[in-house]
Amino acid sequence: MRVPQRLDYALRAAIFLALRNDADYIAGGELAEHLGLPKRFVEQQITALARAGIVQCRRGSTGGCVLARPPRDVTVLDVVEAVQGDVLDVPRVTGSAASLMWAGASDELATYLAGISLQQLADEQRDLDAAGAIPMYYI
Repeated sequence: MRVPQRLDYALRAAIFLALRNDADYIAGGELAEHLGLPKRFVEQQITALARAGIVQCRRGSTGGCVLARPPRDVTVLDVVEAVQGDVLDVPRVTGSAASLMWAGASDELATYLAGISLQQLADEQRDLDAAGAIPMYYI
């Protein structure tokens, strides 16, 4: 199974916004630059997140995007559904054992993703960033 690139970009952008701890808007281009991702793709995913009410956008020189809700109130499932709809795009065929199995897998994955908030991922990212930081020694 493969996670679509657009979903990965959207989740990484949402985590970055959760890490910011402020209500300052950040431009899509600046967000893309921080993440090392293509600006156009990031802007498209921010638009999808805005339509779902996860991100708030504002135009103008002080514009950009910011999380619309506290990161503890946004789940990974919210991001997945905003970007691609169903968790897994599975065949829904009546009377098919394979279809029932895929539907069950989709339900299990949705339950798992609903239990993870952007705040949890932001906290984990903060720890990863701190562990990878190069210590500065002064003499």
